[in-house]
Amino acid sequence: MDSPEYISCSSCTEEITPDSEFCPHCGVLFDAAAKEKCDTHPENLANGICIICRKLVCEECGKVVHGRHFCLEHSTVEVQQDWAQAFQSTDINESELVKSLLESNGFKVLVENFMPMGYVWGGGGDSALSRSAVNKPAKVFVPIPEYLRAEEALKEWKSGEADAREEESDTSH
Repeated sequence: MDSPEYISCSSCTEEITPDSEFCPHCGVLFDAAAKEKCDTHPENLANGICIICRKLVCEECGKVVHGRHFCLEHSTVEVQQDWAQAFQSTDINESELVKSLLESNGFKVLVENFMPMGYVWGGGGDSALSRSAVNKPAKVFVPIPEYLRAEEALKEWKSGEADAREEESDTSH
């Protein structure tokens, strides 16, 4: 089996396949997709694709942040390399819970600022107050293609729907 050959994106220099219509890393459209219309404004040509939801965007409804194309809905999602931030909190216990929840649902997870702070703020130790005082919330990232599914899993968890489904399946057996 031949391994695919890669070329560099002309915008971000990340690896892409030669037949790509857009760069999944930065959302730039290539010549093959140059005549695509915006998903929200079909009268406008698209100038990029949101790297989170893959929606074609134009000047009106898209935003470029640090060289990456986003729709307005996802323009505030923090992205580091090919990872999107799914959760952040100054409460390390809540962050650990979210990390475990996502991992148990099959998500790959990358964390930031999960180490003890090492500061004692008036006896607070590694507390939410000390984390927020030094602006070091614990962050949970998932691969960009998994972001929307992770967001949905966290919404279910927060609303209690996942627990309700588990209870229903437990009582039906």
